[in-house]
Amino acid sequence: MRATGIAALLLPMLLASPFAVASSDSDEIRAEWRQEALRDLESPDAAKQIAAAKYLDVAAADRTAPILAKHLSHADAAIRLSAASLLWTLAGRSAAAFEPARPALRAALDDPDGAVAMNAAGALSAMKEPAESLAPARRRVLQLPGQRRYVHFLAARGLIGIDPPATLAPAILGYLEETSVAAKRGGSRDNVKLARQALERLVDTKDRAILTPVRDQLRITQGAWATLLPVLDRFSPKPDDWTAVLLDYTAHADRDTVYEAWGLLGKQDDPASLALWTPRAAAALAIPDQRKNALRALGAVAGRTTTGLNELSAVAANPAMPEEERLQAIEILGRAADTSREGRPPEVAVAARAQWLASCEPVLKGGKPGKHFETCVRPSTYAFADRKELARHLGAWLAANADPGAKVEFLGRLEGLWSEAFDQTDTVRTELANADPRVKQAAEKALDRIRPAWRESGERQARKAASPAPKAAAPAGSGPGADGAALYAAVRVGDITQVKKLVTAANVLQPVRFPQMQNPPVPLVIAVNYCGIPTVTPAQLAEVVAHMVSLGANPEVKDAQGDNLFDRAKYACPPEVMKALGG
Repeated sequence: MRATGIAALLLPMLLASPFAVASSDSDEIRAEWRQEALRDLESPDAAKQIAAAKYLDVAAADRTAPILAKHLSHADAAIRLSAASLLWTLAGRSAAAFEPARPALRAALDDPDGAVAMNAAGALSAMKEPAESLAPARRRVLQLPGQRRYVHFLAARGLIGIDPPATLAPAILGYLEETSVAAKRGGSRDNVKLARQALERLVDTKDRAILTPVRDQLRITQGAWATLLPVLDRFSPKPDDWTAVLLDYTAHADRDTVYEAWGLLGKQDDPASLALWTPRAAAALAIPDQRKNALRALGAVAGRTTTGLNELSAVAANPAMPEEERLQAIEILGRAADTSREGRPPEVAVAARAQWLASCEPVLKGGKPGKHFETCVRPSTYAFADRKELARHLGAWLAANADPGAKVEFLGRLEGLWSEAFDQTDTVRTELANADPRVKQAAEKALDRIRPAWRESGERQARKAASPAPKAAAPAGSGPGADGAALYAAVRVGDITQVKKLVTAANVLQPVRFPQMQNPPVPLVIAVNYCGIPTVTPAQLAEVVAHMVSLGANPEVKDAQGDNLFDRAKYACPPEVMKALGG
């Protein structure tokens, strides 16, 4: 048995057998095959020599390159073609190793057999021969009669970017037609891919002279519709009536073509195109064998049109629909409700949010974590431009849903909103009494972010509730605000005597008088703002704060940024000041 026969038959058996020979034995067998291949290089049989060169690959290039180069001038065209084809493959792996074959390859460009010439051109191209130097041979073969379509395709493909695209399109379209029909009958789709890539390169030259032949081919093709549609979509501007053309192909008998047509419709997102095709897509949601394609197309333009929102909501709410399609409809509604993306009509997001909420609130208020729940909750992050509104919804879902896993999810999302979830403090605090330790822990973590001083605030409220009713504080407006400049100066150095003169029960709740400020703060905000400033010690600042709190200052007041003062102090102030704020 010859070397190639051994390589083809015995090696797979050795690799697959549970009793495979040791690696040293395998190496010995391979060495024997190599020696046999090297002997075949000395055979007078050209076919054996080429087969041996193929087996030896690049490793023996110093011996195989001259032999393959010699066979480029063999009398038998099949031998010449085998040699040229193998050189193309091997030069692609190591151009330098097969450099000695370059002169013979150049001579083979004039071979009367176009296939030999084009394989030689392919090998030279792999060896970095300039495309311009190969162009004459390719032009000759492109005009050579009696050649296979693949040969003309190779010639035309090599001329892209050099010759006018209109002269190359027929050969490439012809090869696409041949390979597409073959693929429909079970043949390889790799050659269809090669033809498509060549057509795309032609389109990318921006020469619209090829638009007509490509459109003509679409009308007469027997199998290339699914390839020609995306090639035509590559043109800019698009062909006339392109959206209408794609709509026609959504009813084609070929499933691949229908898939491509719907996918390309999803890219036609200008207002005129949307008005044309989205009603058809919305109607297709009610047709089982069209629904997936319609979902895909509408999903691509989510947030750009209100058409289809009602139909998507109907799919999402229909328990008779396949779960995958219901979840996809919810996902599309959620993407359409996304308020974070620019360039989208705001009214679409509003309408989509209403449909998403209608589809998902029953799940969010009563469901457990899982595919449906997660698909519903995911869009909430971006469906509300106002994060406080998002917090309100999360709080409502938290209160309504009894499932511990769902509560943990909502608490985690509220935690991520920080102080913007401040108004949900009481709802979150309620979960501290939950019997599930996971929920209680999640509530504590959320409160630590939402209300950093929630423990201190709670203790203060408890003390107030347990102590006798305090004297009524001076009503707001009963006295003029303290002198702002003087108060800043006094607090800055911890001058408690001066602070007591400036801040009284009559003005402790009043903004200070400071003409340079548009919205001056109340005295307690000024005091807390000095936390961490080295001009005043923690003890001095605590005394200042305690004085103001004793007069009725409210630690829960909002600062100029709208943040709760008690919470901000938790991050900025020393323990002494926090204790004073708590009263």
